[in-house]
Amino acid sequence: MLQGYDREKLLIIQNGFTYGFHLGCCAFPSSKISRNHRSALEHPSVIQEFIHQGIELGRIAGPFTSPPLSNFVSSPLGVVPKSEPGKFRVIHDLSFPKHDSVNLLIPEENSKVKYDSIDVVTDLLRQFGQGALMAKTDIQDAFRIIPIHSDDYNLLGFSWDNKFYYDKCLPMGASSSCQIFECLSNSLQWIMTNKFSAAGMSHMLDDFFFIGPKDSFKCQVDLDRFLSICDISGIPIKSEKTVSPTTVLTIYGIEVDSNALVCRLPEAKLIKIRDCLQQVKCRKKITLHDLQSLIGLLNFACLVVVPGRTFLRRLIDLTCGLSKPHHYIRLNCEARADLSMWSHFIESYNGRSVILPDIWLSSDKELLFTDASGSLGFAAVLGKNWFALSWENVPDLAQSQIAIKELFPIVLALEIWGPLLANKKLLFMTDNMAIVHAINKQTCKEKGLMKLIRRLVLGALTHNILFKAKHIAGKSNTLADHLSRFKFQEAFQIAPHLHHTQTVVPKDLLIV
Repeated sequence: MLQGYDREKLLIIQNGFTYGFHLGCCAFPSSKISRNHRSALEHPSVIQEFIHQGIELGRIAGPFTSPPLSNFVSSPLGVVPKSEPGKFRVIHDLSFPKHDSVNLLIPEENSKVKYDSIDVVTDLLRQFGQGALMAKTDIQDAFRIIPIHSDDYNLLGFSWDNKFYYDKCLPMGASSSCQIFECLSNSLQWIMTNKFSAAGMSHMLDDFFFIGPKDSFKCQVDLDRFLSICDISGIPIKSEKTVSPTTVLTIYGIEVDSNALVCRLPEAKLIKIRDCLQQVKCRKKITLHDLQSLIGLLNFACLVVVPGRTFLRRLIDLTCGLSKPHHYIRLNCEARADLSMWSHFIESYNGRSVILPDIWLSSDKELLFTDASGSLGFAAVLGKNWFALSWENVPDLAQSQIAIKELFPIVLALEIWGPLLANKKLLFMTDNMAIVHAINKQTCKEKGLMKLIRRLVLGALTHNILFKAKHIAGKSNTLADHLSRFKFQEAFQIAPHLHHTQTVVPKDLLIV
């Protein structure tokens, strides 16, 4: 079935399943016996079941009364809870000890891997359209069905109850495990796409997603063929995780609805994010572990809340240069303001976001124009709607630099006309390069600009608007320029479609 597959990848798979896969170490760590982690000692029945099942299935060798192999490396076992209550996963910690571990000797090129994400799923949804049918399945035991080459057995030792064992299959804990398993997953998707013309597919490690047109059998046919291939190949499937074609499906932790064309966050995850932000937003310092945990939660939320992805960069930058989880990070006023903005949004967010279109709409096509005159005023136009005010109405900005004044009407336009721009990708055209950089990076050192950037991001999050900016010559923005200078006669001459009265700008929005 792999005839025509990339020759190098084919050889890796053939040799791997014939002789076993290599972990990819560039050298051997020193022989050692490490104590198991506390989590393993607190869950002895979980470890005992893991060992018993592994021996029974031929995946673990042992028990031995002494180290069974030369250069034997016994790394600690640990236990972490799964998302299902009462379920646990055994981890073989090959990153221990920090300066002499198995993982330390696996180079990055043998461990890096690029996964599909929910973005691939939403791209497929846009392609197949409203009402598309979706299905999924899950390979059982995933890593544990991948054999390891006997030359690497000594790297996978562990001990329990004064006995020694070693793994003969891919462990949950090697930095190269995901890349190795993807060899199998990628080949399965290649077979489905190239040999059976699967309509649409995505996978992340052991999770496989299928999609087909509305009111057709294609999705079911693709799912059945995949299950048949796995059965013939001896690849076990989690029947309880297999979902037949439907229009509402949870994949990669996100609920996807093809009828409504929306993605939804799990309610439990949303509550956890709210609680975490509430606890953190007013603190002046936080441990690296807690901040990374919060960033992880917000990162997950941004799988659905796409406009928030770039803004997360500021929080991620705070973790740079630190490695120990207990180390504290100072949260200055700017960091707390960022956290407050996230909290403000999440408090009213229902966890549901419309899937954004795949094209960028420039602001001129959407008829969104903004401009500012340094000494006179500012203006914005959206279709027939417009507003133009003098800086006397915004005393906070009367003496501000021009970059801040250029950004202000953009922020107001998004806040006032957000419902008209909702669920779109917008390209703002501006003649100020500093604004282009600030909007695209969603960060800057100037505190006044940053205050407005937060308002812009909050408006974008609220209305699910993904934006970026592009520089244009000032002469291309004539209408907004006339309005910002209160040249109303000239403005109506070139745009007679404008409403005779301008949009009322709420006074609270003029407070910066």
